Amino acid sequence: MPDPRLLTAAELELMHALWAAGEALTVQDVVDRLPGRAYTTIATLLKILENKGFATTQREGRKLYYAPVVGRPEYEGTALRDVVLRVFSGDATALVRRLVEGEGLTDYELTMLRHLLRERGGEGAE
Repeated sequence: MPDPRLLTAAELELMHALWAAGEALTVQDVVDRLPGRAYTTIATLLKILENKGFATTQREGRKLYYAPVVGRPEYEGTALRDVVLRVFSGDATALVRRLVEGEGLTDYELTMLRHLLRERGGEGAE
C-alpha cells in the first residue's frame, strides 16, 4: 500500500502549481497552468489532495478555491526521508555520494554544497 504522506507524480504536479501560485486557485486556474490536462482530471486530483490533507478548499459563491496545506519544504523533507530509507537503506551519506559522484553536478551546485557543509560545521567541506 502506498505511503499516504507521499504524492503520485500527477498529484505532485498539481501541488507544484498550488505552491507556485502563492494564492488559492480554482480548478480552472490549475487547468490554465497545466495545459493538456482535462478539467475533470484536475478536479478529481484536487479533491484527492484535499482528502489526503495536502490542500484545503474555500467556497466563494459558486467557485471552490484550493490552497496548499502542506508547504513545499515540509513535503520535500518527507519525500527525501522516504528516498533515503527506501533506496539508500537509511544512509543519507550514500545519497549525497551518489549526487556528487554520479549525477554531474555543476560547479555552482558543488560550491553550494560545500558552503552548506561549512555552515553546518561539516568536516571535509573545503
